[in-house]
Amino acid sequence: MGIGGAGMSSLALLLAQRGSTVTGSDVRSTTVTDRLQAAGATISIGHTGALPGSPSLVIWSSALGTDNPEVAAASRAGLPVVHRSQLLAHLVAEVKDSVIVAGTHGKSTTTAMLASAVGVHLSGWSGGGDMIATGANAGTGPGDIFVAEGDESDRSLTAYRPEVAVILTVDDDHPETYVDRDDAISVYAEFARNANALVFSVDDEGARHVAELVDGQTLAVAYGRSANADVRVTGIRPDGTGSLITLRGPDGVETTLGIAVPGDAAAMNAVAAYTTGLVLGIDPGTLIAGLATFAGVARRMTPVGDADGVTVMDSFAHHPTAVTADIGAARQLADGGRVVVVFEPSGWTRTAALGESIGRALAEADEVVLLPVHSLLDSPIGQVGTEKVAAAVAEHGTPVHAVPDITAAGEVCGELVRPGDLVLTMGTGAVAEVGEALLAHTVSAVRS
Repeated sequence: MGIGGAGMSSLALLLAQRGSTVTGSDVRSTTVTDRLQAAGATISIGHTGALPGSPSLVIWSSALGTDNPEVAAASRAGLPVVHRSQLLAHLVAEVKDSVIVAGTHGKSTTTAMLASAVGVHLSGWSGGGDMIATGANAGTGPGDIFVAEGDESDRSLTAYRPEVAVILTVDDDHPETYVDRDDAISVYAEFARNANALVFSVDDEGARHVAELVDGQTLAVAYGRSANADVRVTGIRPDGTGSLITLRGPDGVETTLGIAVPGDAAAMNAVAAYTTGLVLGIDPGTLIAGLATFAGVARRMTPVGDADGVTVMDSFAHHPTAVTADIGAARQLADGGRVVVVFEPSGWTRTAALGESIGRALAEADEVVLLPVHSLLDSPIGQVGTEKVAAAVAEHGTPVHAVPDITAAGEVCGELVRPGDLVLTMGTGAVAEVGEALLAHTVSAVRS
């Protein structure tokens, strides 16, 4: 149920590729549901209470309530109904060498990177974003290593018992679920205790705190720039649209990783994948070669196109930390040109709690076009919209243009941009359409 969601669609695709009969439902047809149907899934549009096919197992996600008509119908029929995380936990338990990648930022990219890095050793993977090389967010392989992304938004991390737990970052996020960061850290710590090994960023305060809490209970391997990292990053330098990363392993030997995706955040994700591969016993040469072939994940600083001297890129970033990282990467790629950000905030609760921080992060751009909050829910009475975000951007002296919808955003961008600019669309909704429209229709308005 909700088969078109990021986590649900990857599991559905993985099961279809493994030969299971997959049926499902969602509120609308999308390119994701089209892809699943091409893979053999049968999908009904609308939550009507009908169960497509004759399912032996019904799977739901936290995006749906337990009062969902199909979930309710399955319960009445006496069918087993499990949460998405329970299915993923079962897939993890099927293999000895399993990895769950978790963290506030970077988990989709790191999951896909690790799937690429282990090469023929991969038995399957499930992530939250489409790997550009395959156009899919899941896949199978001939090996015996299973890699998956773990979602912390609903506290379901504690369901997994992988061989290796990876924790990239722990930020104060999902205010609708967690009281504060300490609350989130407690969930991450339980997740880490359930694994036989922990790979964590020693540079991230939250991840480091988790490692301290599980010290002595789980084998912990640290990566990062810190001098006490087991896999220490000694340098990151731009290399075209990617990066060259130098690092020193536990044996003191220096290694260079080359990746084709931009930004320091992506570089550190690559180091996380490389470190995890070492813990799994994969030959370093295999890992280096696999990472070199990685072409990125859709909507993670993805090039959209160029026209009339304007470059357009797209990003899923919506938390202040990720916004800062991706604007920094865009600044590097712009090579002296302006960075124009089109931003669509995600969720009423997150925007209310983090609005000022998001605004401060956006202020690092040269121009900001601000869309309304993206949410599947109606605005709660008394809840703020984007006012805090806009005020924080303006307070730091960056021009901000609040617009009512995607169409208006495209029109404003068409008037703002000029040759040499890099336009970065950011957010979880349909904001990517702005960049596509700019390239296809409005770039003729670029000022010379």
